[in-house]
Amino acid sequence: MIAQRSPENNGPLTWIGSFPVYASTVLAGVHGLTLILTALAMAAGAESLLQMVVFSSNAISMHWALWQPLTYAFVHVPPYWFFLIELYLLVVFGREIEGYLGRRGFLQLYTLLLLAPTLLLTLANLIGWSTSYAGSSALHFGVFIAFALIYPTAEMFFGIQAKWIALALLAINSLQCLALSDYTALTVLAVDCVAACLFIGFHQGRFMIRVPERRFKVVRQPASSAANSRKVEDEGKVDDVIDPILEKISRSGLGSLSVKERERLEHARARLIAKDTQR
Repeated sequence: MIAQRSPENNGPLTWIGSFPVYASTVLAGVHGLTLILTALAMAAGAESLLQMVVFSSNAISMHWALWQPLTYAFVHVPPYWFFLIELYLLVVFGREIEGYLGRRGFLQLYTLLLLAPTLLLTLANLIGWSTSYAGSSALHFGVFIAFALIYPTAEMFFGIQAKWIALALLAINSLQCLALSDYTALTVLAVDCVAACLFIGFHQGRFMIRVPERRFKVVRQPASSAANSRKVEDEGKVDDVIDPILEKISRSGLGSLSVKERERLEHARARLIAKDTQR
């Protein structure tokens, strides 16, 4: 992978033999354990216990079951073969995201994907749309969407790039939800995909919050100090031009630059060369 690794990433949490254990690996282990517990509860006929931990907008709004937005994703019901794909998405792609965002950033993303859908569904209950939901399929698909946003050109199955596989799987999952008239699952899928896009977009600087400019009183400086200030300001402007372009090159390659971006890069390069020559 070519994306810049986060300096906050301290590597694996621990090792089991020669196998590295990341935060995503621990989460996969927790999901595997709750799969077993869910199966045992269903075999014992403890349906009332499972109803307490799945998400229900009525239970939250009427009985203040505030733990459900945290527990619903750890209730796994058949078919279990698809759950293995979920664990693969979490372990493999979660590890790459953790390396890029850092451990804290990955856990923030995972928490956002966990809570965002239930928050929207809880608000929808106020207008009379009562919903219930369980499982982690949309949550872990959101993890894969985040991976595809970070590494869009990464080649996966049969040399197909990650962005095309993500679009294809999104279309298939959406059509399946529509065919089954499962609008709750469709909403959860949509919210997790949008949340992943926004989170990665903010992290990569695609969405910037502009702060209103403040006007300051101009204070005259000595000639030497003013010259140094202009020099620092010019270097800052060059960095402001180059940094986003270099980030785009590291993410998508030199061929992704537009003609205007190439001109800006060449102009900034010429300015830097001219400054080095004058020194």
